[in-house]
Amino acid sequence: MRFAFSFFLLLAVTLAYAQQKSYPAGYFRYPLSIAPKLNANFGEMRPNHFHMGLDLFTERRENLPLYAAADGYVARLKIEPGGFGRAIYLNHPNGLTTLYAHMNDFMPELEAYLKTKQYETESWRSELTLPANLFPVKKGQFIGYSGNTGGSQGPHVHFEIRETVSEKCLNPLLFSFNIPDQVPPDLKNIAVYDRNQSIYEQSPRVFQLIKKENVYRPSSVIKVNTDKVVLAIHATDRMTGVPNANGIFKVSVFEGSKQIGGFSIDKVGYDETRYLNAHIDHKIRSSGGAYLQLLFPLEGDQLDIYNPNLRNTYLYLNDTMLHSLRLEVADPNGNVSKSLIQIQRSSWVKTVPVASGILMKAKELNVFENDLVQLVIPENGLYDSIYFRYETLPSVIQNSYSKSFRLHDPKIPVHSYFTVRIKADKQVPYPLRDKMIMVRTEKSEKNVAKANWEWGWYTSAFRDFGDFTLVADDVPPTISLPGVMDGADLSRAKRIVASVNDNYSSIKNFRAELDGKWLMFSQKGRTFTYNFDEYCEPGEHILKIMVDDEAGNRTTKEWIFRR
Repeated sequence: MRFAFSFFLLLAVTLAYAQQKSYPAGYFRYPLSIAPKLNANFGEMRPNHFHMGLDLFTERRENLPLYAAADGYVARLKIEPGGFGRAIYLNHPNGLTTLYAHMNDFMPELEAYLKTKQYETESWRSELTLPANLFPVKKGQFIGYSGNTGGSQGPHVHFEIRETVSEKCLNPLLFSFNIPDQVPPDLKNIAVYDRNQSIYEQSPRVFQLIKKENVYRPSSVIKVNTDKVVLAIHATDRMTGVPNANGIFKVSVFEGSKQIGGFSIDKVGYDETRYLNAHIDHKIRSSGGAYLQLLFPLEGDQLDIYNPNLRNTYLYLNDTMLHSLRLEVADPNGNVSKSLIQIQRSSWVKTVPVASGILMKAKELNVFENDLVQLVIPENGLYDSIYFRYETLPSVIQNSYSKSFRLHDPKIPVHSYFTVRIKADKQVPYPLRDKMIMVRTEKSEKNVAKANWEWGWYTSAFRDFGDFTLVADDVPPTISLPGVMDGADLSRAKRIVASVNDNYSSIKNFRAELDGKWLMFSQKGRTFTYNFDEYCEPGEHILKIMVDDEAGNRTTKEWIFRR
């Protein structure tokens, strides 16, 4: 009963917070004791996702003490080889949660609790939910040390503020952490699209924005021969004393005094962060170009960063008069850069030619099939219409059991997993039927998924277009302990490091046992590490390691060592 009351109280607080959209200044303290400085901000664009918090600068060092941003309790712990690495979540009485990621260590009592749970579940990977009364914290209390774990590319702290109930991430810079910033955004280019055709079936016209007298302008009037225009902007932001370019926060597009487009990146959920691919021109970015952020949403874009009071999906030019637009690009600290753009439609509107391929539309179930391959894209798969193109190519992959099927263009984004079915073009020996994988190739990059046999077809799921081939994989992974020989004396060693490799880099499971009992190895990439502790007492031991790949091949190796 008490739990139910607490939940509904928290829900009421969160809903009230969401309605007021207030960001209490001073409620949260900066989590480090050094001067505030950022490596990355909220909403910065990354492959397939927005950056969902702040990357706090740690002077290129690890093991800086981290402190609770406000009163609350430890609500959750997450341990994973990539992503956050080691992360701690604190719930606070105001209906918000703070997250601290890439940590090396938690406070000692929390480390002890975590280790007990890991051995109980026989899993180093963990996502634990903790009761409110177990580890309460006060604002400024030590909670652990910064690090470089998970998907981190260098020492830093990833810090987030979330709505506790919805788990949507809020822009921490709206909470007044007093991080110096008097620098307005930098505007670089404006891109223009014809909305009478798919974004993906055209190349935009890109105009450089030149700053003069504190206003950015293109060098001339933008002339178009379409009555439906979509704009995208290439812009970055910087903070005082920090050279690196960050993402922009807010863009407003006005014609006269009326706002007609724009966005504000103040709240994004992890369930919608992949919609970044709809917010940008993904084709341009995938080809090595800039992040062009669309100022009008695509049909299949479900982000709520766009103004809900605006229903415009394009700028409608119903005449040949000169239209003056004003763009205001702001950061969370109130620094604003302005751009003035004049755009004019010609006296004729270009007729859009019908592209080659099969028309597939956003927000619809789309299917392609023939005698050898099938593709099923769910209703939320496409952001905009495409003209699907298909090609059959000879396979160059060893042990392939099909040709290679080029399913459209990998530069065109897909939001959700889609189904690919391939029929083998030769008899698959029965022992290999359960060893089949589907290999997706894009240039030199390969990724694989288990291929399950269903009534003569092999089925897998992917999230990107590319070249798909059915392959038999009966090659097991390899395991090595560099520097450790069978029968070794490891009395002076601090750790055991296992290196695991696979022909398709598709390690699915890793398990280690010491004298028949599960032993905890941490993971980073394909390296697994055990630090000697109380679970390995002095004496002779047998270490057994088992590794499975995506196809189901298993390798088992044993070593005898003394301690």
